[in-house]
Amino acid sequence: MIDSLVAMKTLALLLVGMAGMLTVRAADELTVYELLAPATHQFAIVYDVSTAREGAQYFFNPIRPGSVSTKERVIDRATGKELEFDEVDGRTAKASGFVNSRAADTAKFIRVRLLKPVPKGGEARIRIYKTYTDAESYYEKDGGFVFDRPLGIKRNVVVLPRGYELIGCASPGIVSTGADGRIRVSFLNDRDDQLPVKITGRRLP
Repeated sequence: MIDSLVAMKTLALLLVGMAGMLTVRAADELTVYELLAPATHQFAIVYDVSTAREGAQYFFNPIRPGSVSTKERVIDRATGKELEFDEVDGRTAKASGFVNSRAADTAKFIRVRLLKPVPKGGEARIRIYKTYTDAESYYEKDGGFVFDRPLGIKRNVVVLPRGYELIGCASPGIVSTGADGRIRVSFLNDRDDQLPVKITGRRLP
């Protein structure tokens, strides 16, 4: 009986430990999209990501086709230090060995130089700030707006522009209100591909 209790407690501890590991891995990436005035077609992005690729000196963040990226800034999350970065094409990115060989030569990437190469068993945690202009993804309609953009990573938050309310959401999301009064819609992508996110809103009286 005692042996059975010990075995059950051991199994419970193992399951708790595994759950903790899964939570850490699932929490690795988070993107926050802050929608600006709909007429601008712009949204500010904050992207938190970690890389555990041993020996990596750079991190490559793709710029989605059709989007114009401006106001970029990158920091190391462990130290708060600003990181150097530049924009490179797909051919240059693939030559590093850290980008999928199927990427188009004409693709665009933000190449971030890490503070130091990723050590064995370690990781580098960075935060990328940028503003996208993309008229196909974000535009005015019927006195309101539409944000229609497939999202690939697991955790995403879309913050509505100030003075607008949510009237439609094509994918399941958690709706909340931030401290500044703006509506936030949070998504968990449990798919193997991109989550088709389409949000519609209208101006408050």
